Amino acid sequence: MLFYYGGSEIPSHRNLLAGQHVTHVALSYMGLRRRTKFSKPWLLEDHYPPDTSVFLDSGCHTLNRPGVDVPREEIQEIAEHYDSFVEQNIDRIAAYTEFDALPMGRDWIEERRYHLSAAKGIAVWHEEWGVDVLKEIAHQHGYLAVGQGTCGDRDIIPLLRSISREKRLHGMGFSSPPLMLAADWYSVSSTTWLSAAQHGETFIWAGNEMKRYPSRYKAQARKRHRTLIADAGFDVEKIDADDAQENLRLSLWSWQRQVAHISQRHGDAATPTQKTATFSNAENHLASVTAIYPDAGNDTATEPPTERVKKLLPGIQTEPFTHRYTDPETGERKTRTEHRVSVIDLNVRVCDGCFLAKKCPEYEPGAKCAYEMPLKVRTKEQYIALLDSLITMQGMRVFSMRLSEEVEGGYADPNLSQEMDRLARYVKLKSEIEEAGFTLSVKMQASSGGEAGAGLLTRLFGAKSEGPPALSPAGTVPAHDALAQMGIGDIMDAEVVE
Repeated sequence: MLFYYGGSEIPSHRNLLAGQHVTHVALSYMGLRRRTKFSKPWLLEDHYPPDTSVFLDSGCHTLNRPGVDVPREEIQEIAEHYDSFVEQNIDRIAAYTEFDALPMGRDWIEERRYHLSAAKGIAVWHEEWGVDVLKEIAHQHGYLAVGQGTCGDRDIIPLLRSISREKRLHGMGFSSPPLMLAADWYSVSSTTWLSAAQHGETFIWAGNEMKRYPSRYKAQARKRHRTLIADAGFDVEKIDADDAQENLRLSLWSWQRQVAHISQRHGDAATPTQKTATFSNAENHLASVTAIYPDAGNDTATEPPTERVKKLLPGIQTEPFTHRYTDPETGERKTRTEHRVSVIDLNVRVCDGCFLAKKCPEYEPGAKCAYEMPLKVRTKEQYIALLDSLITMQGMRVFSMRLSEEVEGGYADPNLSQEMDRLARYVKLKSEIEEAGFTLSVKMQASSGGEAGAGLLTRLFGAKSEGPPALSPAGTVPAHDALAQMGIGDIMDAEVVE
């Protein structure tokens, strides 16, 4: 998946991306138009390094927003200049989107679509056009784009997955990593990384996922990840002081690792097919091009998949268990062996791929991890022992954070308060487990249709159960008479079971 970092129309952002060796950037034409008079040709080769791949976005979302009222004549003039801008830079552009100005109408957009470059032009689909139009665009063009809001409001992911097997898909304005993994995107463009400077958000790559904190939680988040930020080579003091450049560097660093993580799980986003035009044989001017794609048949025979020996996934194992049961037909006691699944240590981590490689005392190049975690929690005693360990570790964290709070002047740290609450929950959970007992509750309710004046015991045990039993002269009641008054018959002889 190709990820293009947006915002390069702003010189400071463009210089930051170049300084951080980002080779895939996105340029918004409408954003550039607001900052440039275009008194002379604006060429990409004059503003970007030779090894930088530039994605050109028309930026028509600024015209398509509700409440924006631009005369049709002005939109037509902007569109014609956009075509000229594309033609001047077509050799330097990696790809570009069509000028999809919705106020001009769908017919106007589709008429202009015939002039798109077969290799670099991207047709844009809008949700209000319907799924049938999406299928039509995918049939006629080899490169098409959809927005994140479109994918979120309509469940079209299965359709996009089907399209991505034969065509190239581009995601516009994406900020959701799960959505990037939902389909085989060929390319994605996003300006979300700029929110660190525009909206005060904080992006931090936490080893295996990226954390995104809104502005109101930035102080808490930066204090929580202070060590990680410092170890990554950033100036913590500048981060705390809301230095825009340093926070953008942190955001860009976090997004680069997030994209690498997605690409590692994603694999190749596009499968080359005979329908996809290549740059070597594509026309690079804006002449009218009509592309006709033959229908793909199912004539080629496919080889059956190779059978392989099945094995358990790493991290799980099966254990034999002898189960005793009674045969319902013969009544005999029998046994059978069952297998139960349990979790074990993966033992697949290698030192070269571990995120702790720079600090681990057992690091050895090319070696497996030297540590193991033989943990089993099945009995009540093991469960309580695990809770004891968690309480101890959490207590150590709380007191360590308390020391840090004092060193920094005694200002109340909200992160410390959260960890103290978590410690209290662990202690309460252990107390509840140790004091667990058995309680039996019986609820009885008399119906209105019963015998008038009859008590509950009478209805349960008979008429003789009401009232105290008749006493003998000695003040006692024989057991036989007491049982008879309770409506219970003779008791058969029974042996005592120890």
